[in-house]
Amino acid sequence: MGYKKAPKKNISLANPRFTDAELDQLFENVLLDDEPHLEAICPDGDRPALKEHDSEECYRLCWQLLERGVNIPDFRRLVLTIIRRGGTEDAEEKQAFKYARARFKHIRFACANMDERHRYPWSVNLVTSLMGHMQDAFKNRQKGKTILWGALLWAALMPPFYNIVRWQLADFRPASVSSLMTYFADQNRKIKTALKDDKVTGHKFHNIRKIISRRISFNDTLRVIHPANWNHQMSFYLATINGLMGDMHDELVEKQIRGEQDYTQFAFPIPDSILSRLKTLLKLGETGF
Repeated sequence: MGYKKAPKKNISLANPRFTDAELDQLFENVLLDDEPHLEAICPDGDRPALKEHDSEECYRLCWQLLERGVNIPDFRRLVLTIIRRGGTEDAEEKQAFKYARARFKHIRFACANMDERHRYPWSVNLVTSLMGHMQDAFKNRQKGKTILWGALLWAALMPPFYNIVRWQLADFRPASVSSLMTYFADQNRKIKTALKDDKVTGHKFHNIRKIISRRISFNDTLRVIHPANWNHQMSFYLATINGLMGDMHDELVEKQIRGEQDYTQFAFPIPDSILSRLKTLLKLGETGF
């Protein structure tokens, strides 16, 4: 599906400068985006209308969350420290790595949501993926993989490669409201298509969850810019879906590792606690979400 192309214009991402409180609120939202709230209900009525500058403002907020929240030389030194040990058991190091990765994941989602091209820049996606592989390795005490993925990540954080990351993040083309709505409708159709079958594989289940993760990322950013009750309620509802799906996906991966279930071939029914919420979300999407 094509998206309406916005004219290229020069945009300052460093200014206007968001307050520390606004950045802290966004990061709190990010850290809680997979916390289930089983009592949360999908908000009624139409969502607050999106405005033409929302994609630009939201992206600027996400960019500043990364730029002001992650000191790349310091983070590179952390990566090297973990490589030299072949892992880490230090709680502060684990948290620092987790928080840096969370900021990278959020800007990657912002590129997919708020840029008119609605895709991950390849360099940003590469760095974020390497961070995920390294984190999984040291969490599972896999020394060899920690060193391998860490070395690749360390290299990607060095100039000149990281200059490509900065350049691609700066090459932002804000999506129009119509482009945003077309993109969300397209994503909704992908979920609907996946749910047509009575059962899904782990791979298909994960693809659905990735759509939900991108959607809550958008909503969590938007509710800092526009703190409307509807936006808050939607984030709690999406966080519930995201959390339930995340827990189930962890189980699917564990079964694959134990050789009990093929992740890409074995099909299973989606539990009603997740399926019913997805269907409610899709029904709301018919009115323009």
